[in-house]
Amino acid sequence: MEFVKLVGPTAIFFIMYSLGLKLTFVNFYELLKSPKNLIAGLICQLIFLPIIGLLIVSFYPMPDELKIGILLLLLLPSATMSNYATRLVDGNVSLSIAITTICSLLCIITIPLGMKVLFELVMHKPIENFDIKKISLQIFIIISIPTILGILTNRYFNLFKQRIVLLFDKISMILFLLIISIAVYQERMNLGGYFEYVGIVAPIILFFVLIVSLVFTKFIVDGIDSQRSITVECLLQNGAMGFIVSAQIFSNIAYVTPIALYALLQYFVLAFYVANIKIVK
Repeated sequence: MEFVKLVGPTAIFFIMYSLGLKLTFVNFYELLKSPKNLIAGLICQLIFLPIIGLLIVSFYPMPDELKIGILLLLLLPSATMSNYATRLVDGNVSLSIAITTICSLLCIITIPLGMKVLFELVMHKPIENFDIKKISLQIFIIISIPTILGILTNRYFNLFKQRIVLLFDKISMILFLLIISIAVYQERMNLGGYFEYVGIVAPIILFFVLIVSLVFTKFIVDGIDSQRSITVECLLQNGAMGFIVSAQIFSNIAYVTPIALYALLQYFVLAFYVANIKIVK
């Protein structure tokens, strides 16, 4: 976890800055004029996903550190790759970017508070050495500040933004893969039998996330493009952020084992989802 602690904050700062570059106030204003789909997407991401995590860790027996990892996983905002995936399924890209950005800005509250509340509901005791104020400050520095800076750059330095946004997106994806790959490789000997649990639980989580998002959007969200956007947003969790946030809080690699495996499997499920849409078309 030392690699993630040292390199991670700088990498996630860059990744979140790149995310902020994509959000324009014009697109956001258009969404607010008819906010039903935006609200539905936020409900899916901020309420339904944590509930899925709560139910799974409540009924499936596993070590406490894995329960914490799963709860953290489903409190994360969606990955920046969700915006690209939305294009692949002909989804509403503006809606996708807005949901990703809003959830990223809100995670200063949703992650520490959600972790505390959900864990106490499951374990009937507080998480040891869990300082909400300290964690919120860390998240604000490495997540919220760069996202806000990216938004401001997009607003006031648009010409500069147009020159760098594609390059920054590519670098962000490389950093995301490096963080996960190197961290898992360095700690592979410490993972022990955790994959015995996670290898079963991660696919279960993906299954329920996909089904819940498909059913909810089918009946609540207007427009097939917005339905697809929200489904993609729910599927793709920000694994890089999960690694880095957990590294700042915990020292045991076991906490991020569910995040690591989910971060890999989510793209296989996404590929299936994209292929199914293309075939239907």
